[in-house]
Amino acid sequence: MKKNPQPLSELTNYVNQERLTFLVDGVFAITMTLLVLELRLPELETTDLATALQAMLPRLCIYLIAFYSIANHWVVHQRMFRHITDMDTTMLWLTILSLLFITLIPAATAIVGRFPGEELAVACFSANSFLQALSVWMFWAYVVRNQKQFASNSEPRLLAITSQVWLIIAIGWLISIPLSFINVYIAYAAWIILPNAVGLWGNRSRRRLQTVRHVK
Repeated sequence: MKKNPQPLSELTNYVNQERLTFLVDGVFAITMTLLVLELRLPELETTDLATALQAMLPRLCIYLIAFYSIANHWVVHQRMFRHITDMDTTMLWLTILSLLFITLIPAATAIVGRFPGEELAVACFSANSFLQALSVWMFWAYVVRNQKQFASNSEPRLLAITSQVWLIIAIGWLISIPLSFINVYIAYAAWIILPNAVGLWGNRSRRRLQTVRHVK
């Protein structure tokens, strides 16, 4: 007996999460590797290695910030994606949109590494990071709105905290854009302090939520 064909709507919305995870891991791995290609001695008219190494310090600092940013995104992705039980094409494209800005981090890092004191260079890095965080927030906001369909086994408030974290991080990166035109060093400090402070708040909120659930 011939089986009935699967409805077209189901076919077009089907997403293989395992293949998407492989893609995400591959993009993160390649991007983290590409970062180091820009970590080279600046072209100076000197043969003194100590002077050249000192001139390379700004590039090294930017490299460490960018590497940590990418690594942190990957850690959060691995930790939170386990809550996703199903996906549709909207979530697929939002993930790919996020990966677009992840792949641009090496380019943004190279710009800042070459012009560490230039306001526009710092603003470019901030803008790319803002768009990346915004795309991740859009993903989790979509999951929160459709929690029963895409994360049925997870606590809705836990997903809401993740969405709030990414929204605040995106706002922080957005604020760092005008800050870069006021003082680049304040913008650098914002890169380090704001995302980590919001991440700590998110972790504490999740732990508090889990503690309340256990007490009940």
